[in-house]
Amino acid sequence: MAGPWGEEESSSYESGTVSLDGEVWRIRTARVTPTKPGAFVAGWERGARGETRPFPRVGSVVGLMVFVTEGERFGVFRFTQDMLADLGVVRSGSSPGKRGFRVYPGWSGGLNAQAVRAQRAQAPAFEQLA
Repeated sequence: MAGPWGEEESSSYESGTVSLDGEVWRIRTARVTPTKPGAFVAGWERGARGETRPFPRVGSVVGLMVFVTEGERFGVFRFTQDMLADLGVVRSGSSPGKRGFRVYPGWSGGLNAQAVRAQRAQAPAFEQLA
């Protein structure tokens, strides 16, 4: 069954693509987990042999929009391809990439030093909507 934005492969991740102002973005919904602050988001595609692999650095998409909801709060990260490369998320000749990663909205607290660094690096991409 396809997800709300049309990607059957990743329907359990509420994923797909969307065109905004003529630019194509991948979209995902992050999941808040009970044991760690922030939220986890999957970011992979299936290869020709059926294996999962991180998104490529190059492609037809502008970036990745990650929606996150926690309690009454709601926001979106708009990661461009360059930001994803800086974060080591997309695969390229110099990076294997990641199949998933944690996002830390501005409201996330109680973070360890590594999570604080990640939150600071992600902050330019985040917009709290509610």
